[in-house]
Amino acid sequence: MTRKALLLGLLVAGTAATANAEVTWEGNKGRLSLGGDVEFDINAANKQEDSNLYRNDGRDDRWDQTGRLLIDISGERVADSGAYAKFKAQPTLGSSGGVGSDDAWFAFGRSDVGEMKIGRFEALDLFPLGQDVFVEHSGDTSSGLYTDGSAYLYMAKEARGRAGDAGHVMVSRQLGDVYLELATLFGNRLDLFNGAQYHGFNLTKEKDSIVVRPALRWQLGDFSWALGAEHNLIKDAIVDERGRDVSDRTGYGTTFGWQSGLIKANLNAAYLDAHREENLTLGANVLFDKFGLGYIYGRNKIDDVNPASEHASYLVGTQKSNTVYTSYRFDNVLDLDNFGILLGAYWSDFDVEESTVATDRYGARVRFKYVF
Repeated sequence: MTRKALLLGLLVAGTAATANAEVTWEGNKGRLSLGGDVEFDINAANKQEDSNLYRNDGRDDRWDQTGRLLIDISGERVADSGAYAKFKAQPTLGSSGGVGSDDAWFAFGRSDVGEMKIGRFEALDLFPLGQDVFVEHSGDTSSGLYTDGSAYLYMAKEARGRAGDAGHVMVSRQLGDVYLELATLFGNRLDLFNGAQYHGFNLTKEKDSIVVRPALRWQLGDFSWALGAEHNLIKDAIVDERGRDVSDRTGYGTTFGWQSGLIKANLNAAYLDAHREENLTLGANVLFDKFGLGYIYGRNKIDDVNPASEHASYLVGTQKSNTVYTSYRFDNVLDLDNFGILLGAYWSDFDVEESTVATDRYGARVRFKYVF
């Protein structure tokens, strides 16, 4: 490298985040940066092992600690033609002792042509939650799984990324105020179904899946609009014990955003047409400077279940869930620019119209966020 430069940045936890504090080495045509953050949570919640909305009348109040230390390593090289290649690796060390990763990808392209990205990452978010400190639910691939017997909050994220052993390739292009992308998630998608059951029937992987996810985002001043869809192209990739094609899933999502000054708001909607099931999820959230408030409504309509299943009495019919969540952020704790503390809480209920089933779940969290 011909020269070195030290760049210091600031990250405030939550959606008001700016660039990470990092050390960057720059050369004539490239750069390498090292950064990361620490995020640890102290939680109090009433929930089950696999889902806070799991159908269970018994209470299970818990205290626990979660979190991780993340190391961010990024690099980029730019040619005289404007073509570039870049990478990102984010290994994590969990508070439970486990080792994992957030992002691990390689990308290349040119601004007037587009970009291809390969590896582990997340595509465009079609159901943003705003300042998400503590919002638990059974649902999307990015932060949860489909759990049989739970309220499934579909958020157009089954093919968004970070999906177990499946591969991920995406091509994208920025055209003025419009951003376009086409993501493909391929490989074993049986791990989407937590416990390998669907409507009480055991599942088997027959073929590797190929799920396509086109999406676009349009920015117009203070307003933004994004929409997309996801669909599995492979027939009978995952089948139940009766031979039914459970992998035949098509979903849609859209989000409207508005930001002015210290106020930021989102309106979200997602719909999934699955095997003998339809899911609709609606959401709204707003961030007033450091205070966040949000609401999520979910509806699952299930037509067919295994009568021998332990969940059979309440799986059939229309399940509905309501989730309210809130958060508050404290910046510059102890006069440290890169140290924040966030408070978060949620409450969710779950009921089935055709039965007497009803339950609720709730939780609160204190998050400590430090960027180094």
